[in-house]
Amino acid sequence: MTMDNPELSVVPVPETEIKKITLKNDYLEVVLLNYGARLHQIFAPDKEGKSENVLLSYDRFEDVLTDKSFFGATVGPVAGRIRDASWGEHRLEKNCGSHHIHGGTKGWSFQFWEVEVFKTPSSIGVVFYLKDEFSTYPGPITATITYRLTKNELEMTTSASSLVETICNPTNHAYFNLSGNGTRDIYEHQLTVFLDGVLELDQEKLPTGNWTKKEKLPIDFRKSPTLQEILACYPDGLDDVFLLHHPRLSKTSLQLFEKHSGRQMTIATSNKSMVLFSTTGFEADFSVNGKQMHSNYGLAIEPQEIPDIVHFPKFGSINLHPGQERISQTIYRFSAQ
Repeated sequence: MTMDNPELSVVPVPETEIKKITLKNDYLEVVLLNYGARLHQIFAPDKEGKSENVLLSYDRFEDVLTDKSFFGATVGPVAGRIRDASWGEHRLEKNCGSHHIHGGTKGWSFQFWEVEVFKTPSSIGVVFYLKDEFSTYPGPITATITYRLTKNELEMTTSASSLVETICNPTNHAYFNLSGNGTRDIYEHQLTVFLDGVLELDQEKLPTGNWTKKEKLPIDFRKSPTLQEILACYPDGLDDVFLLHHPRLSKTSLQLFEKHSGRQMTIATSNKSMVLFSTTGFEADFSVNGKQMHSNYGLAIEPQEIPDIVHFPKFGSINLHPGQERISQTIYRFSAQ
C-alpha cells in the first residue's frame, strides 16, 4: 500500500512559540499545534468531494494561548475531575471548586511540546514529546503523542512513563461538527454509541460509583438518534461518561453522521469510556470557525479511562508505576456517503 502525494510541513507562527504542523494526503488534511499537542483542524470531504474543517477551531492560531475550553487539546496527565483533588496522600491543585480537573492550570494542554515529523511508505505523522515537570503530579512524567495519517484514518497514540509512581489518564478534547466549517449546528447529526451504560454523576459532575445500564437510559444510543432527539431527553445537554462495550481498535465504539454533508466519522479506541459534551449552554464571546461560540455548536468527544477512577478501584487503575509504559490509542476514520 502506498500513499499518493503526501505533504508534511512544520511552520512557525510569527511572534509566537507556536508551530503549525500540517499532515496532508489525497483524502484528509490535519493541522496540529505544538501548544497542548493540539488537534486544531481536520479537513475532510463531503459527499460532493468538497473538503472542509470538521472541528471547531479558533480563527487565529494565537487564540489557543488563552484557551480555557481545551479546543482540540491533549488533556493530561489526568482528564476529568478528581474528587477533593486527592490521590492517596498526594494533593493536587484545586482548580474546580474543591476538586481537580483536566490536569490543572499547568497541565499538558498549557505546555509547549517538542515536535518531530516522520514519513513512511504508507503514512505521515508527527510525534509530540513532553517531559512534564510543571503540572504538580508526581513525576516527572515523560509523554509522547503520535498522530499518524493513513488514507482516511487519523490514529492517535498516547504513551507515558515515569520514574516514580504517579497517575495518568489523558484524552484529546476536540469538538466535532461534521457540517463543514461550522456551517450548521449539531442538531441533525446522528450519534451512535456502542455502550454498556452511562456513569452516574452527582451535582458536581463527579462519579458516584454507580452506572445506568443502556436498557434503562431515556434513549437508545445504539439506534443512531439525532442530537435533536437526544437533547429532547437530555434538556441540559450531554456532559456524560459513556461506558464502552468491549473497546478495541478493531471495533467501532462511536459513529457520527451528518446527512446534509454526507460526512461520517467512526471512532475506535482502546479506552474504556468516552466523555461526550454537547456544548449545550456554552455561550462565549470568542469566535470559532468565523462564528461566535454558542450552544449546541459542536460535540466534544473525549476517549479516556473512567474519570475519578482513583476513588473507584473496581473500575480499574490509572496508576503509572516506575518502569511501566501506559499506552492508549484512538482511530478516527472519515468517509462520505
